[in-house]
This record gives sequence, C-alpha cells and structure tokens, in this order.
Amino acid sequence: MAPLRYLESPEPELNEPILIGAFAGWSDAGGGASGAAKYLIDRWHATRIAEIEAEDFYDFTQLRPTVKYIHDVRVIEWPQNAFYFHRAGERDLILFNGIEPHLKWKTYIRSFMDVVEHYKVSMVVSLGSMFVDYPHTRPMRVTGQAPNEELQEKAGLYTRGGRYEGPTGINGVLNATLRDMDVQAATIWANVPHYVSASPNPPASLALIKALTAMLDIEVPLTRMMRHATAFESQLNEATAKNSEVSEYVRSLEERIDAENEIIRPPAELPATENLVQDVEEFLRRSSQGPQ
Repeated sequence: MAPLRYLESPEPELNEPILIGAFAGWSDAGGGASGAAKYLIDRWHATRIAEIEAEDFYDFTQLRPTVKYIHDVRVIEWPQNAFYFHRAGERDLILFNGIEPHLKWKTYIRSFMDVVEHYKVSMVVSLGSMFVDYPHTRPMRVTGQAPNEELQEKAGLYTRGGRYEGPTGINGVLNATLRDMDVQAATIWANVPHYVSASPNPPASLALIKALTAMLDIEVPLTRMMRHATAFESQLNEATAKNSEVSEYVRSLEERIDAENEIIRPPAELPATENLVQDVEEFLRRSSQGPQ
C-alpha cells in the first residue's frame, strides 16, 4: 500500500496554494511548531485532505500508539501525518502537521512532495522551534528565510549568521528537496529559551503564527493563544523569581541581548543548565495546569 492517501472526494480545486508545515520532534522545541500548526487547523476548522500512513516510518517502541475510548469503543490512535485545506480570503492554504520519522526519510519526503506536486503548491513555509541562549523576558525572536526581502520584512525574520554544517532534521531535508525541485520555500523558527523545555510552549507558537500571518497577509483569531501565552509567561516569571541562579542567568542574557541587539553568542561561562531546566520544569509541574 502506498504511504500517501488522498481522502477528499471530489478533491478540492486549489489555486496555487501555499503549504504550511510543522514536524514534531527534533525541530520542535517546546512543541512550538506543532502547537502552531494544530492551533491553525483547529481555529480554521480545516478539512483533512490527505495523510501519510505511519507504518513504514516509525519504530513503535519509541513512538507508541495510544489507546482511548470513543463512547464505549476502545480504539488505537497511531502517529498522524495529515494535510488539511483552508481558504483564507482569496488564498488557498494546505496545512500539514506531522512527526519527524525514524525510518525511510527519503520515502517520507517523496510522499510529502507528491502533495506539493499534486496540488501545484506555489510555496512551502516550514515552521520550527529551537532552543537558544535567549531570555524569556524579551519578545520571542523568530529567525528564518523567505524567498524575497519583502516577505522577510513582513514576517520580521532575523537571519542567522554563518553557514551551519552538521546534523539536521526532517525540515532540513525537506528544504533541500524543495530547492532541488525549484519550489519556493520559506522557514520560520521560534527561538525558545534553552532553560524552558516545557511543552506546550504557547509563546513560541504565538510568535510563529504572528510571523506567518504577517508574511502571508492572512488573519486568524489569536485571543485564545494570547491568553495561553500570558498564563505561561506568568508561571515562568514566578518560577525564575524563586531561583536566584536562574534569575541571575536571565539577567546576564538580557544584558547581552540589549547590548548586541542581534542573535546572541553562547555565554563564556554557562551555569549548570540541566539544573536550571529541572528547577523551572518542577515549578511548572507543581503550578496549575495552565493552558492546554
């Protein structure tokens, strides 16, 4: 059985749609990217149009299926890689929310690209989030690239200096494939403070959605996400205030950011970050459930 399956019959007639994609996993710090994609799909009540079957791509001892009850029927839910359709004004959008695969990355990307070719996608915007040395007390920074300066400026994207070489995620493989196939591509990454690994991270998702909607000139109600982000930030501020080591470290990051006004370099002396993360995470667990 082919891993890609189209679901809608008849299929929607799309006019040069833009595809917005997010992958849970390595390129999804704090669930920022997958949280943004899920929010857009839910708020727009987007229609599911295709899916990539999970069987060939995951080690189910690492990513286990889950069980739940629908009414009185016990059902198994498998890892999902699904495409959705939404029309925002006069613009057709395809939204993808998936999970970085464990196996057969080339086959997985071919399935993804089948959708790009099938619907004649005009541009792919991939969302991601990464841990960086950046204080949570400053506005969440988004980095990335766009096909032209106008879109770059609209989204408010900061460009990262240097030419990275090293391990990459499925986002990197996808963008290299899009380049080779001459499909326009943009990337938007939320810069998540490395000492805040809690998931979901509404401020990261909110920053991604704001940059995306500004880039594409589209609208989505954000009241719910903004409320969640405010609650999350309030808990985080309380957590850091209770830990002098964390507070001092955050102040050092603030000074560096304010002085340089650019993507920061790692501090010369970094505190024991595992302890910082554990302290903050433990506080968040003890706090109220917060936004879901």
